[in-house]
Amino acid sequence: MLVSLMLFVVCPAIIYFLVSNTINAIVISYSLSVLLFVLMKNNKRKDFALLDTTVIGDSRIIDFINSNLYQQFLLPGFVIKEIEKQIESLQDKQLENNLDKIKQNKKVKILYKNYFNIKSSDFKIIKLAKSLDAKIVTVNFNLNKISVMQGIKVVDLNDLYERLKPTVLPGHKITIFLVKEGKEKNQAIGFLDDGTTVVAENGKNFIGKRVVLKITSMLHSSDNKMLFGRIPNEDILEKRKL
Repeated sequence: MLVSLMLFVVCPAIIYFLVSNTINAIVISYSLSVLLFVLMKNNKRKDFALLDTTVIGDSRIIDFINSNLYQQFLLPGFVIKEIEKQIESLQDKQLENNLDKIKQNKKVKILYKNYFNIKSSDFKIIKLAKSLDAKIVTVNFNLNKISVMQGIKVVDLNDLYERLKPTVLPGHKITIFLVKEGKEKNQAIGFLDDGTTVVAENGKNFIGKRVVLKITSMLHSSDNKMLFGRIPNEDILEKRKL
């Protein structure tokens, strides 16, 4: 209120009396005041992201919150209540720990707003997102689709992390620790951090060692990806067991 008074009353009056007692002075001063007001509003506006029930138990959510993608995250009270019911019925300690960490995070603000006439938490969070002009963070496929249809921006953790995965193509070299024998003769198996299975065609003698593997091919299925490669002898990093 004080800022608006200064911008739209005091400043134009000062300009009018001290600079030029003309209508043009008033028009110019008001134009500058409007411009300053808009700039100040835009600078103060925070980019909010709402957390839905499905991301509370996701192991990636804490790292996502601590990233610099969003200034502030909002945790609705009705989401907390639903999670607390799940914790009580399932005796899920991991979910409870995740909820506690999220509530204690400085970037998370608990928003005690409810829509008692709406039963579904999905539709509650959609209505809340509309009212706040906020994005929704979720791993719920149906909520994602409904929100997009409603014109609400969604951050799907599954899609985000899938897009951020490094692309490994034939000809690339990766460092891998071989942990066990493969199904075929002379094969060894290792795993990337995201769970991708890596098959070293000539790796049997290097099980228990970290080697550089040159990717030769890859195999995609609906729920898995496998990489195949060979170990150039000159690229072995370690010959001892770790």
